Amino acid sequence: MTMDIKLITAGQMYRYYLRQVVVGDGRRPARTPLREAQEQAGVPAGRWMGRGLAVLGLMAGEEVTEQHLRNLFGERGRH
Repeated sequence: MTMDIKLITAGQMYRYYLRQVVVGDGRRPARTPLREAQEQAGVPAGRWMGRGLAVLGLMAGEEVTEQHLRNLFGERGRH
């Protein structure tokens, strides 16, 4: 038995997260907006929580957007 192990680099992590994790570990259809894909998968939108949000320009309870995730996890992540 052989195992095909695929490594995810730091730069690829946000793509994996945006395509699969945020839709309940499903598969997000190409070109489908994040919120629409979450609704189709029955996954509620994420909400920001925590004490460090002001530093990132975010507010507690604010809905997590695709741009927020790109800023956080992207190849050239701002945060």
